Amino acid sequence: MTKRILLPVLSALAVSACATTTPESGEAAMPGFENTNDPCGAVAREYLIGQPVSEVDLDSLARLVRPIHPGQPVTMDFRGERLNLDLDGDGVIVRLWCG
Repeated sequence: MTKRILLPVLSALAVSACATTTPESGEAAMPGFENTNDPCGAVAREYLIGQPVSEVDLDSLARLVRPIHPGQPVTMDFRGERLNLDLDGDGVIVRLWCG
């Protein structure tokens, strides 16, 4: 009888340990960008596409901004609040995405 109860309880605990949590930093998303589909505000900043990254104030865009040059190695860790800027060979923004 105890095994019948213990097994489901332990299984539930194991599954709940895998649940998604908030970032460890405790920081909330940028104000106005709480949308889980766009946590870094990339969609709202699509007007930047076609602009040279040298003319953009990166500090005003998001808490975490990562310009990515062609061929530049990047980490594969996912950080939803990070705004990634894909650049072309001339440093022009060609794509914005969260991660």
